[in-house]
Amino acid sequence: MLLSTTSALNAYTRRTSLPVLFIAGALCLQAGPARAQQSQTSDGAKLAGGALGLYSGAVLGTLGGLIPCSQTYAGSQCVRVTGAAGAVVGLAAGIHLGGVDEDAVSNSARGATYGFLIGSAAGFALKESVQRFGWGDVVAGGLIGAGIGASAKGAIIGLGAGSLLGLALYWTIPSFDLPNAVGVALMGMTVGGIGSWVVKGVEAEPVDPTGQPLIVSVTLPF
Repeated sequence: MLLSTTSALNAYTRRTSLPVLFIAGALCLQAGPARAQQSQTSDGAKLAGGALGLYSGAVLGTLGGLIPCSQTYAGSQCVRVTGAAGAVVGLAAGIHLGGVDEDAVSNSARGATYGFLIGSAAGFALKESVQRFGWGDVVAGGLIGAGIGASAKGAIIGLGAGSLLGLALYWTIPSFDLPNAVGVALMGMTVGGIGSWVVKGVEAEPVDPTGQPLIVSVTLPF
């Protein structure tokens, strides 16, 4: 069941990810002009943020559901549900983030690019050592890396926390085997990565469209 859901993830990324990343990357090129042009680029930044958030959330949600869903009869359908849930949250958070912080969207696009390169390199290394690992899997590895890289900091923190929790459960609960520990680690990565989109949107502060710093004068009577 796990192999079938992993194959479904690879097929999904190869079929749908390139158009999303192309659109987001093209729009992010327009999201970095001077502050005076912010009113003209805010719509593009929202669209780019939404595209990146949707894609990143879908990838992270799918990865987080792989092992838990493989232990159910619903299998692939369960993975689609977790992926769709992550996509919805990522889409909403990305649109909001693009409306208040264009630089954060550009940083996410840059992280997605680095993630694609790292994932592709890892996939190529596996291709050279795993017999049935082909070029399509290399591309899928890059696209999965892009989804993680778009929210890398939160995903890494979540993966670390999930790994610690998974190992603790593995050592203390006899019926909790190693695949379950890996599943907890991946779920931690999902929560951390998607949560990072939400946190960045909440913490971002709108920029003054005139490009001038906002100065508030306060006079205290004595």
